[in-house]
Amino acid sequence: MKKKLLLYLMMVLPGAGCQHHGGTATSDGVEIIDFTSFSETEVEQFPDAIVRERTYINIDASNEELLFKAIDKIKIINDRIYIMGRQDVRTEKLFVFDRTGAGVGVVGQRGQGPEDYLQISDFDVNERDDIFFMDGTFNNDRVFVFDKNLQFVSVRKLPFEADILKCLPGDRLLFGLASWNRGQNASMKLAVTDRDLNTEQAYMEYDEYIDEVIWVSYYFFIDVDGRIQYNRQIDNNVHEISPEGNLTKTYRIDFGKKNLPDIYKKDIEANREEMKRYCYLLNFAAITDRYILGTLSDRGRIKAYIADRNSRKLYTMGMPDKISDMSLYADNLFITYLYPGKYEDLESKNLPPEVKKHIEDENFTICLNHLK
Repeated sequence: MKKKLLLYLMMVLPGAGCQHHGGTATSDGVEIIDFTSFSETEVEQFPDAIVRERTYINIDASNEELLFKAIDKIKIINDRIYIMGRQDVRTEKLFVFDRTGAGVGVVGQRGQGPEDYLQISDFDVNERDDIFFMDGTFNNDRVFVFDKNLQFVSVRKLPFEADILKCLPGDRLLFGLASWNRGQNASMKLAVTDRDLNTEQAYMEYDEYIDEVIWVSYYFFIDVDGRIQYNRQIDNNVHEISPEGNLTKTYRIDFGKKNLPDIYKKDIEANREEMKRYCYLLNFAAITDRYILGTLSDRGRIKAYIADRNSRKLYTMGMPDKISDMSLYADNLFITYLYPGKYEDLESKNLPPEVKKHIEDENFTICLNHLK
C-alpha cells in the first residue's frame, strides 16, 4: 500500500576517483558537481547579483471557488498561471489565473462520476494549451485532458503506475514511473508514450535502494532552456532529457561528507532521524549553465538555494518546516510565493505596498525572480 511522505529526500553521491576542476568533473559521461566547493551565504532574499528583476502577481481572492491554503506546483505558460493547490489536506485542485492574477476557473471537478477525478498528482500543458493531469489513485492511475477553455476532452486509464507527467511535441507524453509500478515498464523510471498511451521507449532502471512503502511526493519535470530535467529526490542524479524524450545528459551533485548513505534509502521511516545528519535535495533541482537551484535539507534545516557556478557562491534562504515558499524554475525564472504569515514583521520587508496589503488580507502573491 502507498504511504505518502511529504519530506523530500535524496541519495548519496559518490565522487571517488574523479578529477575535479572548478567544482565539476566528468566520469563515465556523468558531470559531477562538487557542492562543497561553493561558499555559502544565508540571505533573507536572493541578492541583486543574481536576480535582475522581481515581478509580483497578487492572486485573485474574490471567488471562493478559487481559494487555496497551500501551493504544490505552479506553471506559467503564455498568458496563464496554473496552480495545483490544496483547499485542505485532502482536496487537491488545479486552478487557472491570467497573468494579472485574475481568476479564470478550476479544471474539472472532484467526485465519482465518469468525468470526475479523486486526487490530482501532477499536470502539464501542451503546445495547444490543452491541459493534462493525472488522477493518482491507488491501482487506478488515469490521465485527464481538458481544452484551453477548461472543457473536458477525455480520460484514459494508464497501463502503468506513474508519479508525474510531461507533454512532449506531437501529442506524446513523458511519464515518471512509480517505484512500485507492476504494470507495463515495471522497474523503469521513465517512459515515453504516444497519444494513446502506447509505450515508445522506457529507460533508467530503479536500483536496489528503494523503499517501496514510501511515496516520495511532489517532484516534477523541470523546463530548463528548452530541455527537460528529472530528479526523483532519493537520487542525486539530475537527468537531462531532450524535447523528443531522449536521455541526453546526467548531472550528479556531491555533498562530500554530508552525502546521505545509500542504505538509508531502503527504510526511510526507520532512518528519518539519522537522515537529519546529512544534506539532501527537496522538491526539485534545476541545473543551467550558470546556476543550480531548488530546495534542500541541510542537517535538518530546510532551505531554498541558488548556486552561482561562475562565482562559486551558494545563496541559501531558510524556510519554515510547515510550508515551502519555493515552487519551480522555468525559462530563467525562479518562482517563489508569499503567503499569509510568512513574515513576522511584514512592514519591514522591501515589498510594494499593494503586495503587503494583499498578504495582510490573507492572500497569496507569486514572485517571479528573473535571473541574470
